[in-house]
Amino acid sequence: RGYNIKMQELFTKRRLVIGTIVVLFVLSLNLFSSEARGLFSSMSVPSQTILWDVGDKISTFFGGGTLKKRVESLESKNFALRAQLIELQDIKSENEDLRQALKLDVDKDFLVVMGDIIGKSISEDTIILRVGREKGVEKGMPVITPGRVVVGRVIEVFGQSSKVQLISNKKSSSDAKVSEKEITGIIRGEGGQKLLLDLVPQEDDLTMGDIIITSSLGGIFPENLLIGEIVEIVKTGADPFQKARVNPYFDLRSIDTVFIITALNEA
Repeated sequence: RGYNIKMQELFTKRRLVIGTIVVLFVLSLNLFSSEARGLFSSMSVPSQTILWDVGDKISTFFGGGTLKKRVESLESKNFALRAQLIELQDIKSENEDLRQALKLDVDKDFLVVMGDIIGKSISEDTIILRVGREKGVEKGMPVITPGRVVVGRVIEVFGQSSKVQLISNKKSSSDAKVSEKEITGIIRGEGGQKLLLDLVPQEDDLTMGDIIITSSLGGIFPENLLIGEIVEIVKTGADPFQKARVNPYFDLRSIDTVFIITALNEA
């Protein structure tokens, strides 16, 4: 037994001596060149890596893994809340459009279906709506903004979506008139959200800023919907008709929701 005690004391002394030598060696590195310190650091990297990995595993065992899972769970809930917020903002926007439409008595004059714009093609002057046949949408139905501004008309209908040809489409033409004047003409699309009022007799008094609205002639759009205003008048001596360039009131960049007129409200 006495022998064992002596051996333990001997091993303890050896560990103290070795520990002292290591400490002195580390402190003495400041006296050597940077190359020597770099060599020692590179030699110690493997052991540092091992100690780091061991520490990381110990941390995970005593709660690190649980903490990671909690963080991931919180992140997932955060994304879910963001998605709900976006959905609520969309609903708020739709409600504002609906309130504006009701304020302008759109529902008083027409039976309408609300549709979100889910696709825009400025080059083709068409839009795609998230509403279709299942909501009673049919080909040829007029499309307006909540502010009673003409957007176009439906040209294709699917189960849950529909395609709308804008009034500025080159294939679009319909009867129109000047507000508060006995002047009529044809509003034609020129592409790129541009409009032209055509076939207006030379003797009619067109002026800059005149407001153009729809005419019931032709049966394409209901009467007195807003189209735009005159920004340029074009006259030629040989032509019996004059033309006018019209700036449309609808702007694809600022509208996300439109109304499809399914029928006139006869109530």
